[in-house]
Amino acid sequence: MRVSKRFPLAVHCLLFVAVLSPKKRVISKLVAESTGSNPVSVRNLFLKLSNSELLTASAGKNGGVCLARQPQDITLWDIYRAVEFEDAEKIFNIYEGSDSCPIGRNFYQVLHPHMVSAAMAMEKDMELVTLASLISELKELIENDPEKKVNGESITGTENPLQIDKS
Repeated sequence: MRVSKRFPLAVHCLLFVAVLSPKKRVISKLVAESTGSNPVSVRNLFLKLSNSELLTASAGKNGGVCLARQPQDITLWDIYRAVEFEDAEKIFNIYEGSDSCPIGRNFYQVLHPHMVSAAMAMEKDMELVTLASLISELKELIENDPEKKVNGESITGTENPLQIDKS
């Protein structure tokens, strides 16, 4: 199985937006600096995430992105579906073998059910992990980080951008 880098990049983008958007205008250039990606790649992900109703975007001089839902209402599976495939069965690209050979004719029927089962397990596990839980894990790591900076700016102090409103 191969997952493109779009999925982890999309998770990174959403974490960045969730942490900073309440306090700072989040634009693709800032996220690109954090991810080490190209701003165009980030904008393309923003579009996919917006189309899936995970982000809202506003254009113009004061534009930027923010979460379209609360972090506890966004799962890893939501993010995965937004940037990769629609359903679990498409995760594995299983080819159909050649009709000229009994192994080839039956290969797909042998492997496919097992791959569907594995993909469904992955989907189920990813539905249990929310953006809020990832933010909590990130918060703990950042609190132990000696620099505590994002794009050169401190994210600690009197205002804690990592607090999550659980209402």
